[in-house]
Amino acid sequence: MKHGSTLSVALAAVFFGPSGAYGQTESQDSIPSAQEAVQIRGQVSDLVTRHPLSSASIEVYDLEAEGALTWQGMSDSTGIFVGPRLLPSLYQIRAGALGYRSISHMVPLSGYGSVDLDIELSPDALELEPLVVVTRRRSALELNGFYERRRRGFGHSLNRAEIEARRPMQVTDLARTLPGVSVTPGYLGRGGILRMRNGCVPDVILDGVRMGSPVRLDEILQVSDLEGIEVYSGATSPMQYSQSTCGTVMAWTREPGGVGGNPWTWKRAGAAMGFLLLGFLLTR
Repeated sequence: MKHGSTLSVALAAVFFGPSGAYGQTESQDSIPSAQEAVQIRGQVSDLVTRHPLSSASIEVYDLEAEGALTWQGMSDSTGIFVGPRLLPSLYQIRAGALGYRSISHMVPLSGYGSVDLDIELSPDALELEPLVVVTRRRSALELNGFYERRRRGFGHSLNRAEIEARRPMQVTDLARTLPGVSVTPGYLGRGGILRMRNGCVPDVILDGVRMGSPVRLDEILQVSDLEGIEVYSGATSPMQYSQSTCGTVMAWTREPGGVGGNPWTWKRAGAAMGFLLLGFLLTR
């Protein structure tokens, strides 16, 4: 007996016929008579809850016959099993169930009648192969449909790697490289206003928020802040962000912790709010 499981044996001078279900079948000639053998039967249950265990495996080995497997079977839905009649010998009973510690117990059989086995198995944690679940974190561009719009061929766009490959000094320098966009120069070459090919001023969307018009991107963004930029002409603008008939410029800032980036600082947030307020006052 081991692992805290228990097995108790009760002897009774009661005779039973051959085993049917839940055990191996034997030929009629190999079955000892009731007057010369002992039948084994019993119930398997949970040591903690005392609930019967179904589908528990039972194995009987004859230790005096070099440990040969004599019988094996399973418990039924009520935890009960009925084994064959066995000739007198020293037997080893092994029992186990999924999620429980197995038990091994020696039972000497002699005379005739029956042996009732009360087998209680203790729960045991299942020992499974280690499982590693790998999940890939989706970038802000993926979450906001950047690559889906690119796949569908709408507008012109650049992601972070493409932005770095162009080595722009300012955001407006980058915008100039995109088709259909021009920049009205600002003071000392900074703070220019984006315009579309026909001279109209497009909507500027920063991280999904419309910034009003006009917007000087160089005053609120640096190139190192950008994760991606998109440009749409006329009615091709994504309707969830803008319905401008002129066009739309969409800028996405880098995620917090990105190398070299400084996304959406309070200074930039204040500047953005100022532009929103200015746009609101001009449209009144």
